[in-house]
Amino acid sequence: MSTAGQVIIIGVLLGLIYTLAALGMQVTLGVLGVLNLAHGVIVIAGAMFAWDLLHAWHITPLISAVIALPVFFAVGLVLYWVVVRRARDGGLLGLFGAMIALQSVAILIWTTDSRSITVSYTNSSVRFGGMVIPADYLVAAAAAAVILGVIYAALRFTMSGRAVQALAQDAESARILGVNVDRYAAVVFALGIAVAAMGGVLLADIFPFSVQGASQWLAFAFIVVLVGGTGRVVNALVGGLVLGLAQSVFDQVLPLQYVNVVVYGLLAVGLIVRGSGLAAVKERAL
Repeated sequence: MSTAGQVIIIGVLLGLIYTLAALGMQVTLGVLGVLNLAHGVIVIAGAMFAWDLLHAWHITPLISAVIALPVFFAVGLVLYWVVVRRARDGGLLGLFGAMIALQSVAILIWTTDSRSITVSYTNSSVRFGGMVIPADYLVAAAAAAVILGVIYAALRFTMSGRAVQALAQDAESARILGVNVDRYAAVVFALGIAVAAMGGVLLADIFPFSVQGASQWLAFAFIVVLVGGTGRVVNALVGGLVLGLAQSVFDQVLPLQYVNVVVYGLLAVGLIVRGSGLAAVKERAL
């Protein structure tokens, strides 16, 4: 029983982190109808950002996640005005080009070497009820839960959040009602980039990472969106928890080299069978 409970708890903790890492893609797709192919590169950039701050100024990942918000929000604004406005009208080629360009720049800056982050709680654990839970999982998941709660509250209970919901439902109707559609679209995309980077910071707290791993986090974000759908933030949480629990279980029952094969198989099945996600929403909303 203790082993099963440990697997479930670790799966839930992973699910919270995966939800945050994938939420940026879910929000930009759900509100703007834009599939951000550069999402995986941004997640890795967030991880590298945390690594640089830790080694240059001894700043821990929790503080790095806060610093990443304004830094990558600014990056998102630049990407939106330079690339995304055209991509929304002309397809995914602009974002595909941005993905290639950003990954090339990332390789020039950080090379292809694998890195990991070690802090005071990295090798410690919490024991209760016969279960052993890594402390870094607990810290990263708690931070992810707080960030997700703040984002949910902002979208649900503020005037700006209601404007974003109106934009998600119908951009032209929102414009008629006085919503500055271009400004809010830029903010939504930039927020998606910033949240992806924050997710990358927290992932770096528990996993090794490299620029070449960007495709893995893009695929994981796809799985979260496909499973949960793009309807609401809660849907992203459903998708993230399903992915986290699945990976936690597979880690126990499969050889390590087959885990990602099975996870990517889930992505393929989702694309073929349930492209709209379990939520099967008819309109975009948050």
